[in-house]
Amino acid sequence: MKFSTQPPESWIWSSDIDPQHVGDALLPGMNLMRLSVYGNDNRRRFASISYRAPGGEGHYLQDVAAAELDGKITGMGARPVSITADEADGQPRFSLAMQKGPGPVTQVHTGLDEAGFNQLVNDQRRIADFTVYVSGGLRKYAAIVEERPGPSLIFSRVTAKELDAQLRKHSVTPVRIRGFSEGSARYFTAVAERLDVGKWAWYDDIDGDAVGSKLESNKAYPADLEAYRTAQGVRYTVVMYRDRD
Repeated sequence: MKFSTQPPESWIWSSDIDPQHVGDALLPGMNLMRLSVYGNDNRRRFASISYRAPGGEGHYLQDVAAAELDGKITGMGARPVSITADEADGQPRFSLAMQKGPGPVTQVHTGLDEAGFNQLVNDQRRIADFTVYVSGGLRKYAAIVEERPGPSLIFSRVTAKELDAQLRKHSVTPVRIRGFSEGSARYFTAVAERLDVGKWAWYDDIDGDAVGSKLESNKAYPADLEAYRTAQGVRYTVVMYRDRD
């Protein structure tokens, strides 16, 4: 079974958002769909995706400790749609894009190893978003799980070539892709689904100008965006779906 995904009425993606001005990403009439934190110290920034589309009012939580997440989410009365993480004061802090209004029941899981992350999905729930981070020197996962028939398919710790092969083999569309480096090698963990989105593409290790160029040349909109800083500057992993003929 394929789920239909409608393109947003319009969209905008932003980068270089100062941590003190994340609220500026909550644009009038737009739903904040994705936050991605990158860099550290005075070079710490956020990237975002926002859609103009029917839906609930957008909100966000910023730099919340894992032990406080459930209480903060409940207190806001909104459901999380995106999660990102980095380390502050020696512990992971999570930032979430939130939406009020009707939507699927969600749960947030943090501190998962790869095996725990892979066990999150079944035929009645899917991974809406996830992040990969380091805590105590170990690679961990945090995820937003939605109660909605699926399932999501997870491809863990694969190279770009291996990911492309798995996507073709299972005839699925990438929904979320997170990259990480180990030594000189770059690996990815991805969530994919059977979606009716027409043509799609994904890219890694491209700069902001290339993101804009790829969106234009593919006549596409960004479905997922992850920013990270390298010695060469800010780079992006992006998933895009075609939005017009």
